[in-house]
Amino acid sequence: MFTRRKRDIAAPEVGDEAPEFNLPSAQGGQLRLSMRTVRGPVVVAFYRPGNEDDVGYFKELAAKEQEINLAAASVVGIGVAEPSAAREFARESGLKSYLLYDYARVTSTQWGLLQRDRRQGDSSRPAVFIVGPDGNVAHAWTGERPAVEELLEKVSAITGLPKKPEEEKPAEADEAGGEKPKKMSAEEREKIKAERRAAREAGGSVKTAEPAQPEGGA
Repeated sequence: MFTRRKRDIAAPEVGDEAPEFNLPSAQGGQLRLSMRTVRGPVVVAFYRPGNEDDVGYFKELAAKEQEINLAAASVVGIGVAEPSAAREFARESGLKSYLLYDYARVTSTQWGLLQRDRRQGDSSRPAVFIVGPDGNVAHAWTGERPAVEELLEKVSAITGLPKKPEEEKPAEADEAGGEKPKKMSAEEREKIKAERRAAREAGGSVKTAEPAQPEGGA
């Protein structure tokens, strides 16, 4: 499903297979991309340690992280960094998921994002990808990153989650369009029962009895 990319090629585009990676996490352990996509879409965002814009963007990701997880997706950050710099970036951004460090620069190269700078140090270009459950790139942004709300919408469109609660149906009016009959009070029910008992005792019914014929009538 996943392929290794040669050096110096363009960043993956929509429909391409996402380059596999298996990187250490600032939170501990390793993470392999193909082990996450089997559970749902993965938001792969590249960061630069110590960059204020990147810290701010990842803070926004962290604020929406729970909603992204509810949409059956996960967030993975990747940066050209030493372990200590990655841990510091994780602390500054507040991201709880996976903040990976690519100190060997292999993954950033395979994703076509490595920028070499002898003075400032190597880094990866800002970029965000959504990798679908099939291992292919479903959405890609390089250079300019999307709003986090847009990311959430794209992920939800893939998974159909979270389900929106059904809107309550308004009470249907009666066919005539009038008000529904009011319920009788206990006092009114007792009054009707008393009238029926009196009618039975008089030998009649609820209906009006016919008048008696006079004796020796015509």
